[in-house]
Amino acid sequence: MRLAAIFSDHMVLQRDKTVYVFGETEKAVNVSVRIDDIEAEVFVEAGIFTIGLPKHPAGGPYTMTVRAYQEKDNEPVFEKEIRDVYFGEVWIENGQSNIEFEIQNAEGGQAELESVDLPMIRYFKSIKTPVVDDALLEAEEKLTWHRLTDGDFRDMSGVGYFFAKKLHAELDVPIGIVDCYQGGTSISCWLTEDRLAKYDEGRKYQEEFEESIKGQTEEEYNRLLLTYNEMVEKHLTLAAEAKAKNPDITPEELSAVAGDYPWPPPMGLKSAFRPSGLFHTMIERIAPYQSRGLIYYQGEEDAVKYDRYEILLKELITEFRETFLDIELPVVILQLPMFIGRGAEDKREWAYIRKAQDSAVKASEGTLIVSLIDCGEYDNVHPVDKKTPGERTAVRIMKDVYGLEAGKAEPELAEITEASGFKYILSFLNAEDGLITADNKLIDLRKELAESADNRNDTASTDHIFGFEICLKGSNEWSIPSNISIEGDKVVIVSSEELEGVRYGFFDYGKVNLYNKAMMPVRPFEYSL
Repeated sequence: MRLAAIFSDHMVLQRDKTVYVFGETEKAVNVSVRIDDIEAEVFVEAGIFTIGLPKHPAGGPYTMTVRAYQEKDNEPVFEKEIRDVYFGEVWIENGQSNIEFEIQNAEGGQAELESVDLPMIRYFKSIKTPVVDDALLEAEEKLTWHRLTDGDFRDMSGVGYFFAKKLHAELDVPIGIVDCYQGGTSISCWLTEDRLAKYDEGRKYQEEFEESIKGQTEEEYNRLLLTYNEMVEKHLTLAAEAKAKNPDITPEELSAVAGDYPWPPPMGLKSAFRPSGLFHTMIERIAPYQSRGLIYYQGEEDAVKYDRYEILLKELITEFRETFLDIELPVVILQLPMFIGRGAEDKREWAYIRKAQDSAVKASEGTLIVSLIDCGEYDNVHPVDKKTPGERTAVRIMKDVYGLEAGKAEPELAEITEASGFKYILSFLNAEDGLITADNKLIDLRKELAESADNRNDTASTDHIFGFEICLKGSNEWSIPSNISIEGDKVVIVSSEELEGVRYGFFDYGKVNLYNKAMMPVRPFEYSL
C-alpha cells in the first residue's frame, strides 16, 4: 500500500473542511487514519482509495497515523506516521513558468531567503514529470513539505511565497502551498482527453499533436530530446559565462553571445507538453488534497491560439472542482501582465488572452480574476517582480474568499453612458473612493506622449492617463483620445465625433496607470457602444 506522496512530514491540512486521505493498495484492506481526536476506519478494495476525515479547526502540531490491516486482529501490513502536521489554510498553484519562477531568482528573493524565518508557512513541490514510472515512485518516497526556515525554500514559487507571506500575516494561521506546475505548458496539458474532445477548440490540440508525432518511434523521440537538451545546456553554459564576466549584461548583449533560449522542445508520446499528459502525471497525484482554493497562472503559451482559450478555461475550472471533490472550490485566475518581444509587432494576442480569461471568470460562478495589467517587462516574458502579483492575489482573496476588511478588488468597467456633445462617461465598480493615476515600471512604448522610443527609463508625468483608445463610428480605426479626464470615480472622454468603441490596456505591451486608491489597477477592457 502507498499513501499519496503529499502526505508527508510538516504538511498543512485544510482547516474547517472535510479532509481526504488517499493512496493506492494492491489488496483489499481495512485502513485506519488517526490525527488528534479524529479517527476513521474504512474497508477498501484493491486500487485507489479515499478516506474522508471530519472538519478540524486550525492548530497543531499533530501526528497522523495511517495503518492498514487485512484482518482486524493481525499486525498492520502498512503503517506510517506523519509528524509535525498542522491544520490551516491550503492553496494549490497550477500553471506555467511565471507561477513556477522560483523565489531565489525573483527580485528581492535573496534578501527574503537570508532573513525570513516563518516555520508556519510550508510548501509541497510536486515532481515535474511527463510519465509515471518506477523512477517517479522512488523519488516520491523522498518528498516532504518544506518550512520557510534557514533559507530552505529556494525553489518555492516566487508568486506563491509572497502570496503566502501576506496571507499568513493577515490570518495568523499555518499556511500550506502546494506547487503543481510546469513551465511552457499549454492549457491543453492540464485537461483530460475527454474534456478536450468535447470541443472543437480542444480537438484541435489533439489533432495537432497527433500530426506532429505521426510515424515517430520512441527511439527517434529520444534522439530528438537528447539533441534538444544539448542545445539547452550549451545556451545555459554560454549565458552563465557571459553573466559571470558582466553581471550588468543587457538582454540584447546576452542574446548575441548565447543566442535565444531553444524553444519549443520536441513533441512525442512522452513529452511533458502533450495534451492531457500533466493532468495524469501531476494533478492526479495530488488530488483530491483539500484546499481553500486554487491559483491558476497560465496563458502565455496559448496566446497565438487565443480564440480557443475561453471555452477551455471554463472547462478547466470545472475539472479542478470535480477532480478535487469540491464543486464550490474558489479558482483564482491571474490575468496575464504586459509583454512583447523586442521589435515585435503588437498583434494584441495577449490582449485577447486577457479578454478570454476575463470572460471565462465572468461565466464561472465562484471564480476570481487578479489583474496584472500594470506588471510585466519589455522583452522579458518572465518578469522578476513576483511580489506584486503574489501580494495582490492575497489582497484580492482576502476580500472575496475571506471577507476581510483588508481585502480589495480592482476597478472594473461597469458601463459607458453618453452625454450631450459627444461626452462619454465611464463608470467603474470598486472605485468608490475615486480613481487616480500612478506611475509604474511600464514604459511608454506606444509613445502616447511622443517620448523617444529609446527612453527605456520613462518616468513621464502621471497626469496623463495612459492606455485608452477610442474608435470613431464607422472608422474602424483606433486612436488615443486627446480629451480625457478623471472625475471622482469616473473617467470622462470628450470626442469630436460619435464613438463606437472604447478600450483600455488592450494591447500586448504598453503603459497603463489608472488605479483606485487602494492601488489596485483598472482591469483592461474592450467596450462596444
